[in-house]
Amino acid sequence: MSHPFCHIVPLRRRSVLLGGAALLGMLSSPAWSQEVARIYVGFAAGGVTDLAARLLAPALSAELGQTFIVENRPGASSALAIKAVEGSAPASHTFVLYPTLALLGFLLNGQQPALDRITPISLLYEQFAVLAINPQVAGLENVRTLQDLLQVAKAKAGTLTYTSSGVGSTGHLAMEWVCSLAGVKMQHVPYKGGAPAVTDVLGGHVGTIFADSTIIAPHVKSGKVRALAINYPVRVPGFAEVPTVAEQGFKEVSAVPWVVLAGPPGMSDAAADRMAAAVSRVLAKPDIAQSMQEQNMVPRHSTPRETRQLMQRDMLAWRKIIEDNGIKL
Repeated sequence: MSHPFCHIVPLRRRSVLLGGAALLGMLSSPAWSQEVARIYVGFAAGGVTDLAARLLAPALSAELGQTFIVENRPGASSALAIKAVEGSAPASHTFVLYPTLALLGFLLNGQQPALDRITPISLLYEQFAVLAINPQVAGLENVRTLQDLLQVAKAKAGTLTYTSSGVGSTGHLAMEWVCSLAGVKMQHVPYKGGAPAVTDVLGGHVGTIFADSTIIAPHVKSGKVRALAINYPVRVPGFAEVPTVAEQGFKEVSAVPWVVLAGPPGMSDAAADRMAAAVSRVLAKPDIAQSMQEQNMVPRHSTPRETRQLMQRDMLAWRKIIEDNGIKL
């Protein structure tokens, strides 16, 4: 499957046929259900995931002729929101935005994500992380690529520090993944959130950061930090001159943060397929795609089968990094 940034990734032929069948089904019945559908979000209102849900809800209402509302249940890396759906009946109209962060939360606590207690429906969006340095920090003045940084790390024999949005964040794990492949060591300086991490990088207390693009982008544009790499399959607008991690010799680092839409356990294949087809039509709307891209979300859709395969594949990849590096909360 290709990865164009500015266009919704097309469904496979089977999915397109499914979307057509779902559309015909909609035309034959005015509403999927009269029951109010709930989309649970595991974060407080105002964040990126909440924004995605509030873009999705009214659009799905229009597509399916059913009322969709968003309900925030923040806490425990979205585990509380996920549990609300895990305990729902198969035919209930309850859904959750399931992020990579939740998957990592379970793994970091030594738990197996219970993917059999939900029904994966479709990808909604992916995100990308940016590896950047403060070039004012001693030793990093001439670092302009990922390989440059790794050479400095090697010379410093494991004492070079970097930070991220927190222990077990995708930036933390991606950096450890790269270091493992390169055979070098760097010391992770943990922070509780991206904002304090960025503050200390700007202040020169830590020279390197690997974190979500939304918190790094303003400082790259101002020239206060220098972007070395992005962790995404292709280059992206706003960072067109910044090569990907894969371009710089680390094609194995393939997992990126995502959010998928999931339903209750035991949801029928027909219902999951119809919902996935509706999501693909919603994400194809130019206004919705643009709103998401403005927040550095990359709109993506997939079939239920593809979604489950993605979650299982990334679970194995992240678990290996966590276990190999002894990472714990």
